[in-house]
Amino acid sequence: MKTIFICLDFGLPLAYFFETELVQLLTGKGARLVILLPEVMLEFTRQRYQQKNVLFESIRDQQVEQFRNTHFPRLQTVLEYLRRASADRAIPLTYVDTHRKRKENYAPVWQKVFYRFLRPGIGLLRRSRWVRQVFIDALERFFTTDMYGDLFERYQPDLIVSNTAAWRNDQLILREARRHGIRTATVIVGWDNPSSQGLPGAHIDYVNVWSEVHKWELSAGVDWPEARINIGGMPLYDSYIAGRWVMPRQEYYALHHLDPNKKLIAFAATALSISPNLHLVELLAEMIGSQALHEPAQLLIRLHPNHFKSQKRYREEAEAIYAIAGQYADVHVVEPAEVPGGLERYSGEDFPEKASMLNHCDVLVTVYSTMVVEAALHDKPFVSMCIDVPGGWKDEFWVPLHEVPGWPTAARVNKAGAGKLALAPEELRLCLDEYLDDPGLDRAERRAFVESEVTFLDGSATRRTADYLWSLAEGREE
Repeated sequence: MKTIFICLDFGLPLAYFFETELVQLLTGKGARLVILLPEVMLEFTRQRYQQKNVLFESIRDQQVEQFRNTHFPRLQTVLEYLRRASADRAIPLTYVDTHRKRKENYAPVWQKVFYRFLRPGIGLLRRSRWVRQVFIDALERFFTTDMYGDLFERYQPDLIVSNTAAWRNDQLILREARRHGIRTATVIVGWDNPSSQGLPGAHIDYVNVWSEVHKWELSAGVDWPEARINIGGMPLYDSYIAGRWVMPRQEYYALHHLDPNKKLIAFAATALSISPNLHLVELLAEMIGSQALHEPAQLLIRLHPNHFKSQKRYREEAEAIYAIAGQYADVHVVEPAEVPGGLERYSGEDFPEKASMLNHCDVLVTVYSTMVVEAALHDKPFVSMCIDVPGGWKDEFWVPLHEVPGWPTAARVNKAGAGKLALAPEELRLCLDEYLDDPGLDRAERRAFVESEVTFLDGSATRRTADYLWSLAEGREE
């Protein structure tokens, strides 16, 4: 029996393995899976996903945090800044630069000054593959712990798989695995991850990606050998393709108190670390309420997971959006569910809700979120609403929305002509009217776009990914 460690964060990565058939396929081949999770999710996940040959352990996030706070913490902060700010300039670095600016904005005064002196170093990392390799070598040499040695001894893993390429708390276990001579791999779960996360925080042997685009970003951007990049598609989307998650229209409309005689516009909020959403919701709600569109319409708002975090401004915006919904009969909000820890949220794991929203809406409005890919899979028209708000977040970092169309994933959407872009309220109204009048508009472009981004539209991504991970566990890939 082969043992595979799988390191996961919240939500979407957990769904990637457990809401698909990946776990069953791997255990069916003879694998024992040890799932490493943040402490807060451990008991809930054990109870929900009890299966033969599937075990659960803590990823020791509390110990990782202690290590970050006690072992040269300032130096680790600086090195993390350099890592996230660096990738080869052969790929677009607009995501990476946005993160760099955010870090600089929130840094203490001493760091702001110090970061200016590091810019030549960032330039070197962006120009030289050799410098990038030396940088990751240094991380492994000076910041590898013995935190997971007892787990390695107990389970004797043949392969360690993480849902990020040492971009988060998985850095330490992946570095330590390399020191122990254990094979490592990552699976790309987030659409924008290859172009947004900078350098890996450890040398990792193999990676499973969605598409040729991802393969190019990782080979040209962070020096991954092409022979060690597998295009396996996106397993979670197999269920979209099969229509497994969709509720009947009547049931879904009743759930959200929707009018079956009106067109449905769905709005998916953008990440609040980028920009407020409130002005976008206000504009859409006013458009619906004043009947400014050709067709009678209603609005269903899907908040962003960040709306349920503890930051005051995020919570206040969520409350303001609920207040707007209370003012208009045809404006509704998708209610969150309670998850472990007493929190309310929804994220990647509520696929029946997302699938039903996309299947039953007439147009999706968002700001180039991953839901544009999911909308294209459902053959739904979508509009990216990049209308700026004066002032952004007061006294906080923010990005004018008119800059977002230049980001790597957004630029691919625009190049494909898969959706429409609205930079002003009148443009938004015209875009919505065009799609409400003719939902087949841009259908061929949507199809070509999703073929390019997802690769396998025949429901085979889960099997392909399972086969690849099993081949790594058996040592068949070199």
